[in-house]
Amino acid sequence: MKMKFKSTIILGAVTITFIPLILSYIIFVSSKISDTNEDIKNTLKEIGNIISKNEVVREKLYNRDNDKSIQDYTKIFIENFNDVDIIVVGDMTGEKYSHLDETQIGEIYVNEDNRDVINKGISYYSIMEGSMGTTLRWFQPIFYNNQQVGFVMVGKYEKDIAIITSQTKFTYSLLFVFSISLSIIGAKILADKTKKSILNMEPLEIAALYREKNIIIDSVNDGIISLNKNKEIVEINKGCYKLFEDFKVEDILEKINVYIDNREEVEMKEFVIKGKKIFITIKNIKLGDNCLRTIITLVDKNPINKIAKEITGVDEIIKNLRANVHEFKNSLYVILGLLEINAYDDAKKYILKIQKIQENTISKFSSIEDKYVRGLLISRESVAKERKIDFVLTQESFLEENHGIIDSNDIVTILGNLIENAFEACSLCGDIKKRVEVSLYEDESVIEIQVRDNGRNIDEKIRNTLFLEGISSKGDGRGTGLYLVKNRVEIYNGSIDIEEFDDEKIFVITILKGVDK
Repeated sequence: MKMKFKSTIILGAVTITFIPLILSYIIFVSSKISDTNEDIKNTLKEIGNIISKNEVVREKLYNRDNDKSIQDYTKIFIENFNDVDIIVVGDMTGEKYSHLDETQIGEIYVNEDNRDVINKGISYYSIMEGSMGTTLRWFQPIFYNNQQVGFVMVGKYEKDIAIITSQTKFTYSLLFVFSISLSIIGAKILADKTKKSILNMEPLEIAALYREKNIIIDSVNDGIISLNKNKEIVEINKGCYKLFEDFKVEDILEKINVYIDNREEVEMKEFVIKGKKIFITIKNIKLGDNCLRTIITLVDKNPINKIAKEITGVDEIIKNLRANVHEFKNSLYVILGLLEINAYDDAKKYILKIQKIQENTISKFSSIEDKYVRGLLISRESVAKERKIDFVLTQESFLEENHGIIDSNDIVTILGNLIENAFEACSLCGDIKKRVEVSLYEDESVIEIQVRDNGRNIDEKIRNTLFLEGISSKGDGRGTGLYLVKNRVEIYNGSIDIEEFDDEKIFVITILKGVDK
């Protein structure tokens, strides 16, 4: 088993190393050779372009003044550039003004590969056997006063290119052999160290520990209990002790013992333990038919309920229903009183008046095409009437039915919490005329929500922590609303601005419709 384990590590490591290495070698060597050839071509082309634009060269060719000054000029490039072996400058008759072999200066260029540069005035590459051997050449026409006066040929010997290619292959072949050798040595060292580091533990036990720790890490905010295959406790995290003042693991195991005995998995099942509602999840780590570990996760139900109510708007729905019921009952009492005194015409007029008010309310919010937001505004107006608050939606307000990536529920969460905060601020400001004004604006890129009220100003003590969870001026157990507003706004990379004046404040929320994070 020892040799098998070690050999498997070595074989696996070498195999994993060899395949990408051989592919990398083939691709990289081909790319390197291609890049080298391309670099040589670019150098030839650049040198040819420089020489063709030199004023001295152009004037000498134009005046047909072959005084060897061009030869001296081209020597500089041959001496300083490894990719340039030969430079020939000639006029339109083919007479050479420079050459690697100075004895050829003044002679006529005899190879036929210069025809196109003289006859057509075009640039191109050519491979030709010349007086100095097979050469990769770049031909460039030379112009002066808008007429061609000659050409330049810049070349590199093919044998030198072949040598560079061979050197590249040899260098990378050595690197390849070295890398394979290094991987074999490294794999052997890794196998030896791995065997020592795992303390001769079985792979099944290692796998169980790995999965167990992952689950614990993922659930550190909740209570965690880990049992081994013999149902013995091997781990209890600190979260368990935060759930109960006098936590005893036996109280938990007694409740769920039947699931543990049957190796039955449970997902967020609710239990009442020591007078507290707890969600319990049971997961079994198995290998085949063997259960190696049982992981028990404990989650307090109260925080979940609190967040769920805020997100789903249950509290707001209850408040709205209460306001609507109260208003409806008052209207029924009025109608009943009118009927009892036989004031039938007045009862009829009162019913029509209520109907008209309802129609006006619906019309008031007709510019809000999102039915969820419109429903929120209608219900909030009923609450405002009950609290004697003037609730206004600005005339220019507009909201589309769909908002791209932005969920209507998120808008309702933001707007509902801001309006409720404004109502509560107004309720604390005495006998002044209370007013809450809402402005909604939407275009193709943003949604802007403004809620203005003339209620009590923000307490300076909590101004900097206003959007943190649990921070509120309303008392203990509050402070979730603005925290949720901040979370919803951050999802869409939006912004929150608060403007305060002597007698009013404005919350301005901007959320981006095009964010895709």
